[in-house]
Amino acid sequence: MSVAMFGCGRSESPSANEKVRRNGVTPAQLTDANFQREVIESELPVLVDMWAPWCQPCIAMKPTIRELAAELSGEAKVAEVNIEENPFIKEKYNIDKYPMLLIFVDGKEAERLVGLKSKKYLNDALQVYIRDQTRAER
Repeated sequence: MSVAMFGCGRSESPSANEKVRRNGVTPAQLTDANFQREVIESELPVLVDMWAPWCQPCIAMKPTIRELAAELSGEAKVAEVNIEENPFIKEKYNIDKYPMLLIFVDGKEAERLVGLKSKKYLNDALQVYIRDQTRAER
């Protein structure tokens, strides 16, 4: 017999919680109406969390997405979009797996990540584009 236990406790570390509270930065909330302005026209690399309210891994990633938004403020933009409420984005980017995370650079999709990812994994993925952008600005 095997037993699996799942909890609904807090998954954020106190230091991450404090950082989010301290600088007040949260992920940008995207819609079909503001996607062009917030993502395509952004001067910073953008991580977009494509999520659905019924997707448990998507919900589990929310603390990670909030922490990244706070920690990368000014270096990259972190945003989220409820795909169920924004069908244009869902169709345009062929979102059929969840969570789906897209990284945009200079208005173009640069990378597509599928599934539950750690903060370190996402941070490492974004740092490549942050470094490239920093080099290009010099």
